[in-house]
Amino acid sequence: MSEAEHDKLAREKSGQAAASTEELRGLVLEQTRVLERLAKTFAPEEEEARQKRFVRLLVRSASIATIAVSGLIGSWELGVYLKDSWDVRRMANDYAQVGVRLYYQENNIAVAKQFLEKALELQPSNSDYLFLDAYIDGMSAVRDLFNLDRPYDAKELNSAYEALAKSVFLEQQQPDAAEPYILRGQIYAALKDNERALETLQQAIAIDPKNDFALMRLGVISYNAGDDDEATSFLDQALAINPDSKWAYLWKGVMASDGRDFENAKFSFDEALRIDPRFDMAHYNLGWAYLGAKPKNYAEAERSFRKALSLNPDFKEAFYGLGMVFGYQRQYGVAKEYLTKALDLDARFLTAWKWRGIVNDELGLYDEALTDYSNAISINPTNSDIYMRRARVGMKTEEFEKSLEDLLLAKKYDPENARIFLYLGQLYFKLDQLDAAAGAIFAALDLRAGYSDALSLLSEIYVKQEKYADAVDALTQALENTRYRRERFYVKRANVYLQTGDIRQALADFVLAREDNPENATAWLGEFEAALALDDKDVARAALDEFTKLRPNDKHIASLRDRLE
Repeated sequence: MSEAEHDKLAREKSGQAAASTEELRGLVLEQTRVLERLAKTFAPEEEEARQKRFVRLLVRSASIATIAVSGLIGSWELGVYLKDSWDVRRMANDYAQVGVRLYYQENNIAVAKQFLEKALELQPSNSDYLFLDAYIDGMSAVRDLFNLDRPYDAKELNSAYEALAKSVFLEQQQPDAAEPYILRGQIYAALKDNERALETLQQAIAIDPKNDFALMRLGVISYNAGDDDEATSFLDQALAINPDSKWAYLWKGVMASDGRDFENAKFSFDEALRIDPRFDMAHYNLGWAYLGAKPKNYAEAERSFRKALSLNPDFKEAFYGLGMVFGYQRQYGVAKEYLTKALDLDARFLTAWKWRGIVNDELGLYDEALTDYSNAISINPTNSDIYMRRARVGMKTEEFEKSLEDLLLAKKYDPENARIFLYLGQLYFKLDQLDAAAGAIFAALDLRAGYSDALSLLSEIYVKQEKYADAVDALTQALENTRYRRERFYVKRANVYLQTGDIRQALADFVLAREDNPENATAWLGEFEAALALDDKDVARAALDEFTKLRPNDKHIASLRDRLE
């Protein structure tokens, strides 16, 4: 064998050996993988897991078999059970959906609660129904608290704390929801705890930054705290998120109305009603905007209050609003009826007691007025305005000591109130204590410069002191400082002129008085007397005709006509 052939054979053997080595290595690796799979398959933990899967399979198979057997021997009963369960869930859901619609769209809390209670009777453990039921309860308590016109009583405070407890329950039910914090914030706001209200509503915003209702409530809190700019900013943010936020428009209207910007107030209330035509609170506040505007629109105000009542027959404030509509028009009998309806709904409605007392006073029913004021005082014994009003009725019935006691109590609770000093002046004047009366009037004028009613009483004091020029000057100042029922001061000044013999000036003032209020019978009678004194029988006759239209049963009409002959 040549050297070349020997080298070739060596190379072939070397290659075969390398190939054999590679084959052996591959075989070993494959065997290792097989062993690993076997070890994994038959390991104790794998065996346990396999047994569990096997058990589940057996259970599932048994269940299927059981269902199959049940289907063969009792399919009717099983079908009835499944159908009944489905019907119960569907019926409960229907009740709940109706309750939600009645609450959010119709603003009818009482009936909404009835439907939710039916849903909970069918599914008492449904967390969504429990959540909504608690939320409506809490919000209902908030509305009652916000509308109070007096300090809370124990029952109402308990209601507030129950609502707080419901907010905690809501938080437990749905910890990631903003509603529990919104409810709690509103309760704190109703309790005048603005700091905690602000903190709680900010938690709601942290959970749900796009919650327009929470932003709206922050606006209300800012407004109640006296920050109108911040309140407007929050309300605008709420509307930017939800242009159909009726509550944001409602509060924009309230703010405008409080600022006596009644046109903007009406616009905002109209926007709220565009979004929800059945929004009772928007109708109610719109009524007050019509009453606040100049001139007052009694027809539209009445229509708004009646609409609020048609949507919510228990809306006591709307009955009070109707009482004011007729009271402003001096239709006191009708006004009294509506105020009584408000009190029938809530015997602790302080404002209704006060205004029914005012109406009874105007009707000359002084005993009833005193009773109404006393009922109001029993609800809030620190209300200075009601003490003042009861004192005025006491002066008319000549119970001067009681009147003085009431006025001193009123001054104790509200020492900077100019009207209290006016009434003290009236009391001293009736008792012919002119110096004390003048002192009280000057105190009133120090507190309120240009106070027309105080200047009017001062003129009466000057007349008694025969200071006629001072009396005329006081009445002239009164006229310069008011636009309300100016005819009162024209008539008084005319009578001063009559006393001093200045008949033409007296006649001019009587004319101004009846031009200011054509239904002022006293002004027409004064014009008759002044014209007759000037021997102007045509003017006197025309004035007497107008007086007769207003007072057709006056017993002096015949003798007055005789004087024209």
